[in-house]
Amino acid sequence: MNRVTRITSVTYVLTVLLIAVPSLLAAQRSGTVPAQIPTWPVAQSGLSGTVVMCGIILGFVGIAVILSDITRKHAEQGRYLQARVSRALLDVPQLAMVPVAATVHVPLWRPAAAIITLTGRVPTPQLREAAMRTVFDKIWVAWPSAQIKNRIVVEPPRPPRAAA
Repeated sequence: MNRVTRITSVTYVLTVLLIAVPSLLAAQRSGTVPAQIPTWPVAQSGLSGTVVMCGIILGFVGIAVILSDITRKHAEQGRYLQARVSRALLDVPQLAMVPVAATVHVPLWRPAAAIITLTGRVPTPQLREAAMRTVFDKIWVAWPSAQIKNRIVVEPPRPPRAAA
């Protein structure tokens, strides 16, 4: 079920509750005296209760839309940052041929730094440092608070085995 369907179904349920709850509450209040017939003040309080419930529901829906938009923007920023890092790694000829990948996590809380994790295997420590330096130089301009976790493993190439 996608996000729009969920928001629509939640809004539908809340609207039904908005209509049903005030009338149920008014019916319980008016039944205190057996012979009492509800008068205009009971209906008026039911109307104000309906307006208050409508305001509360609109407030919740507004908050849900705002949070959804913030989540979407942060995911978009993460994709942009990841594309930028991947492009920077491909632009360096020595790093273009080694399996180094970058993943980016942008927390929902804005002051928190984006976390860029570099993973992969390189044959020399110089390539490991070159990957780190390339990512740092490219990202520092766009996102100075980003944290870079270097999980690149240095694995020297194995000599070919001689046939027996």
